[in-house]
Amino acid sequence: MSDIDDIVLAEQKGHALWLTVNRPERRNSLTGHVFQKLRAHLEAAEQDPSVRVIVLTGAGDAAFSAGADLKPDTDYSPVKMRLESLNHPIVDVFRVLERCTTPTIARVNGVAMAGGMALLAMCDMAVAADHAKFALPEVKIGLFPLMIVPYLQRTLPRRVLNEMIYTGETFDTQWGKEMGLLNYVVPQSELDTKVNWLCERVATKSPAAIRRGKHGMNSIRNMNLDEAFAYAQSEVALYFMTDDFKEGVAAFNEKRKPKWADD
Repeated sequence: MSDIDDIVLAEQKGHALWLTVNRPERRNSLTGHVFQKLRAHLEAAEQDPSVRVIVLTGAGDAAFSAGADLKPDTDYSPVKMRLESLNHPIVDVFRVLERCTTPTIARVNGVAMAGGMALLAMCDMAVAADHAKFALPEVKIGLFPLMIVPYLQRTLPRRVLNEMIYTGETFDTQWGKEMGLLNYVVPQSELDTKVNWLCERVATKSPAAIRRGKHGMNSIRNMNLDEAFAYAQSEVALYFMTDDFKEGVAAFNEKRKPKWADD
């Protein structure tokens, strides 16, 4: 089994930080230690201007993540939540993601089930290998995925999510693409190429605009229409004052690539 220090691998590739859940022998199943490492890496990435996009994936070709580790020998299983605290470690990761202004991409290299579906749904975009499968099988073991419903409800239509939860059955990538769970589906051999392509498309754009814009979209989600319009107008006015906006307009008029403030 992977050492605790290597349970989540972090590798920066250009402006993209790749975070890999490194438990292939357990289908990249999730533990409290996995969540702790993910949280730490995400918090560090948010403070690093050289990171413009975060890729989340699993080790190997079989699983993105099969969800919580249910094996009896697991030292720190997230299903052993202490009743006196009622604090689940995945919620700590969700809270970090809500504050994160760096775009995130799920590289779905295999099955995504239960908590693995949560990791997928919490990302801004997703690219999947065509053999990937998706399921919320908690009802098969007497559980219900309430902990991850908030993110899933933002990603999937209500009736589709209901079917997944109530039946616990497995769905394929064609379904995932049609339901809006995935941006792209490619053969396994093309997965990294497509993920790198999407990373590059994000990383070459204004970092300041994207960071401020992602924060803005998260804020607007919880507003009514009038509040959203008022907030958006005040935010756009601030964009006009940024160095990235001035450089972007200059580059457009001079017919050249912009050089952003963080380049």
